[in-house]
Amino acid sequence: MNLYNSAIVPTKYDVLWEDISKLTVNAQSKPVLVITHEYQPGSNEEEQLKKMMEVDRSCDLRPEQYNVICLREGQMAAWHHIREKLNPKIILLFGVLPSQLGIASLFVINAPNNFDNRIWLPTHLLSAIEQTTALKSQLWNGGMKPIFKDNRPNYL
Repeated sequence: MNLYNSAIVPTKYDVLWEDISKLTVNAQSKPVLVITHEYQPGSNEEEQLKKMMEVDRSCDLRPEQYNVICLREGQMAAWHHIREKLNPKIILLFGVLPSQLGIASLFVINAPNNFDNRIWLPTHLLSAIEQTTALKSQLWNGGMKPIFKDNRPNYL
C-alpha cells in the first residue's frame, strides 16, 4: 500500500498505518513494554533480558507485568497502534530508536524520559549490555534503579 510517496514522506513510512497484530500476538495490556531487536530463543540476549526483568533481580517484575516486542533491524512499528492495543506505562527500548516507532523525539539514553504521558528508557542492544559492565552500570544507575526501585510506580 503506497499512501503517499514524496521526498518528504517516503513509502517506508507506510508501515506506520498498518496493523501491528503480528507483533503483538497473545499480548495483553500490561504496565511495562520491552521493545528490542529480534533475538533467537534461548540466546544470550534472551537470558540477559530475563535476568534484568525477573523478580528479585533488577526490575522485580513477573512475566504477567510486561510484554516483549521484537523488531528486526530497521523494522518499524507504529507507536500509536502499540499504545492503543497494549497501553503500557513504562517502555524499555533495547537498541530500538524512537524513529522506528514513528516518534520524532530525542531521548536521553540510559535515563527515564517522559513522553506521551509515559516513562521511556532507551538503551543499547541487549548483546552490548551483556558484554559491557560499564553499560550495565549506566543502565541500572541512570535508568532502571530510578524507575523500578527508587520511584517504583504503584501500578507495578
